[in-house]
Amino acid sequence: MSKTHLMIVHPRYIAPLLSGAKTLESRLGQDRRAPFGKVSPGDIVYIKPTGKRVVAKAVVRRVDEFEDLTPEDVKNLRETYDDRIMGGDQYWQSKADSKYATLIGFKSITLLRDEATVPAELLVANRNAWRIADESSSDHQQAA
Repeated sequence: MSKTHLMIVHPRYIAPLLSGAKTLESRLGQDRRAPFGKVSPGDIVYIKPTGKRVVAKAVVRRVDEFEDLTPEDVKNLRETYDDRIMGGDQYWQSKADSKYATLIGFKSITLLRDEATVPAELLVANRNAWRIADESSSDHQQAA
């Protein structure tokens, strides 16, 4: 069964995501926090710029995960994927000591006119930049 997620991104990434120029979303960090191990092909991901309303809905095409990373591994990820991630120097410098990485490719991204189709639990304010709807809300997910 597919899951429903909310991905909060810096506003500068919205246009490249919607145009298809940015084809991979990357999440790197020190621990196994979502989306690591929590997102799969076929899942629905709502896209929300920081401080704004949800603007798009995407379907996950592919997920690649990496763990036990070294700074050299992170450097290799940058060399291999940055043309699709579009992270830039500051992003990669801030992620140099990451131990885990999740790279997500989408097969479709569509504009969302109304947040009414987004599970309400995903819109509850918190500090997480990646949120997952409770699987008990699957009826709402399928209707969305």
